[in-house]
Amino acid sequence: MPLNELHAKDAGFLVNGDLKIVVEIDVLEVVGRLDVTEETSTIIETMDVNGFQILPSHAESVSRMFERHSELASEFRPKNPNLRTAYISFLLSLIETMCQSPQELSQDDLTDAYAAMGFMRDAGFKLDWLEKKLDEVSEKKKNEKSSEAGLQEMEEDLRDLKRKCSDMEDLVKKEKVKMSAAKAPLSFDDVV
Repeated sequence: MPLNELHAKDAGFLVNGDLKIVVEIDVLEVVGRLDVTEETSTIIETMDVNGFQILPSHAESVSRMFERHSELASEFRPKNPNLRTAYISFLLSLIETMCQSPQELSQDDLTDAYAAMGFMRDAGFKLDWLEKKLDEVSEKKKNEKSSEAGLQEMEEDLRDLKRKCSDMEDLVKKEKVKMSAAKAPLSFDDVV
């Protein structure tokens, strides 16, 4: 911008010797809020299911869990809503872990799941039904490992048998050639 426009009376840039700059901004997208405190931005909507404040996305799972296992929290002691929410979230995480395929679960995961179950029991949850399921998952993991080892051994045996079979086929072909030669009559030239 030329200097004479800055000094012009009607331009509005120089007022009483001070430079005034007016900026007009068109907002295309709001990315965040500067004047919002972190405290107000962390409000999370929850709903009550059997005395537990949970996320709406977990409502169906928690409701089903209490329908099938009504005694689940009958001896659960903590009254603090935050602790209650933490415990039920922990229980859901434990169940999600158990829903993974045996290949995805390590032995450490299963050990941790048993420890978590003990922690939940100590808080008053009745989890006999879940322990049975965890036992099933552990058994599947053991079966997967033993099946994998057995399968590898069978594949090695099969490779050995295929090699032996191929060797035997070669011997049979050679023997047929010998037998064919032995059966062939002698020609006049062979005898004379």
